[in-house]
Amino acid sequence: METDPYRELSILVVDDVKVHGFLMESGIRSINPGAKVEQATGVEDAIAKLENGSFHVVVSDWNMPDGGGAAIIKWMRARAHYRRVPFVMISDANDNSDIISAFMELGVDAYVVKPFDKRDLYDKVVAAWTKRQSAS
Repeated sequence: METDPYRELSILVVDDVKVHGFLMESGIRSINPGAKVEQATGVEDAIAKLENGSFHVVVSDWNMPDGGGAAIIKWMRARAHYRRVPFVMISDANDNSDIISAFMELGVDAYVVKPFDKRDLYDKVVAAWTKRQSAS
């Protein structure tokens, strides 16, 4: 039996809609039961968890009432410890200019469209983490 080298990834999922956070968490865990997944329900909650923990990857809804994914990634990129941590944007938005801006200006590593496929989400998390690791 092959061991998943990403088995112990620590992932923070952020979404203001609890069921969406649950779907992200359960989707990741169904593919990788060893993953350590925590949920945050908005920007303030995410920042508190980031300040008090250590995560390999952050997966965040982009459009939330409290500043959304943009506020989280700006906070992360302003801190040495989280500057190189991959950020996976998840959104139902189809505005290409917002997506391009997020990648180019803010350093988003991957984009997942809602509704998402759990395998696609997990694969993008792993790809973003792997890319950041090889760039270090």
